[in-house]
Amino acid sequence: MLFLFNDKIFEIGQPEEVIRSDGFPLSEADFSRLGNQEMLSLVRMEIFANPLLVHTLPERSKQLATIIAAKTNANAILAGPPADGAKTAAQIGIMLAEVSLLTMSFLHTQQIIDALTPQEVEQSVWAELR
Repeated sequence: MLFLFNDKIFEIGQPEEVIRSDGFPLSEADFSRLGNQEMLSLVRMEIFANPLLVHTLPERSKQLATIIAAKTNANAILAGPPADGAKTAAQIGIMLAEVSLLTMSFLHTQQIIDALTPQEVEQSVWAELR
């Protein structure tokens, strides 16, 4: 499965299988207890601590993407502070989306050839949802 996290596409496999794997940092029991609000709070805290998370900690980003995909129908998330910055993690904005396979494939191909830009992601996905 492809998952768009801000301006980067991750290949996350089948989320339900990855969550159950031995290498995943969250146990199945902890995952089951994790509610949607807690999941979104986790994303907010991670982005607040590191706004460039998807570029500086791709493995952690991929884990968060896997959790989001397994808990929701979303295959994309846009998470970041407002234009004037965030003083707390609660101010980090989040948008979830179900993006078509065609669009995801196009963006993934652009990323592979090192031609994916934040503007292209914005125009292809997020502009329509605002």
